[in-house]
Amino acid sequence: MEYDEFAADLPMCGRASFFSPEENEDVMQSYDVNQQVRQLGNGSFRADCAMLETNQALFAADRFNLACSVHLEPPPGTVVLLAFHSIGEKLIVSGENVANDKLVVMPDGAGVDLTTPDLAGSDSLLLPAARYDELIETLCPTCSRPEGLAIIDGDARELKLIRTAIIETMRKPYPAHNDEELSNLIARMITMIGNSSSESKPEVFNCNQSRIHIAKQIQEYIEANFRETIHIEDLCRITNKGVRTIQRIFKWYFDITITDYIKMVRLNAAYRLLSTSHTKDKSVAAIAMQKGFLHIGRFSIEYRKRFGESPRATLVRP
Repeated sequence: MEYDEFAADLPMCGRASFFSPEENEDVMQSYDVNQQVRQLGNGSFRADCAMLETNQALFAADRFNLACSVHLEPPPGTVVLLAFHSIGEKLIVSGENVANDKLVVMPDGAGVDLTTPDLAGSDSLLLPAARYDELIETLCPTCSRPEGLAIIDGDARELKLIRTAIIETMRKPYPAHNDEELSNLIARMITMIGNSSSESKPEVFNCNQSRIHIAKQIQEYIEANFRETIHIEDLCRITNKGVRTIQRIFKWYFDITITDYIKMVRLNAAYRLLSTSHTKDKSVAAIAMQKGFLHIGRFSIEYRKRFGESPRATLVRP
């Protein structure tokens, strides 16, 4: 399936297209969504997003054309209900595959790390935290609500119907929406959470806290030191774990190897610097070395493979 076909369901009203991760991040920031996107797949980046704000909730949907590594934090005071889908039946959120048959509940103050494959997206609902608590208590009074970040086991068909309903809701220009229809859609998602609370997996994240901590330790060290040479023994030292252990845990959590993560961070940092206007007086070699690349020829090959153009082309592009 081509990307245009995959993203064709997004409504044109309220839709924005992005041709770099930076554009995507800037628009999300305007909605108080802290989202860091790094390109992981090879080729020209493309993402599309649509949002609709109603008096009951904020509806959102996005589509990505290639693999990305994303850190996502919802707006303060908000609970986010996310239904992810991908063509490849795989999309990793904090170490768990949530593609197509899982509903992810992100409570106020939570953040997730996710890795998208080619042609992936999400359809979501953002509710004020107080409203979410009220709905859970009212609609599912006898069910124990999940605490913290949770994955709700669902039916792939039911979740597909919910995603379709979110898109159909967004297609109608507000305020043409029927409040009753909005309430029914929201109740449908809340009821799925309440009825499945015994099967939800907040305990997965609780049991995996030590592994998550190790993966995040490695990530933080890489983010702080990617401009320098990073030795595997440094990562073993800060985590107090062996090589095989940290490699396995990092791959489990981020769905990417440590080596590829370092390369991704360096390449994306170089792209951001090359594409900003104030760097036009700098050379490609200087920027590559500044971002941790010691071999300029190898950097140029990897850069062209990742972004579909040479570093020089990015530097001189208006």
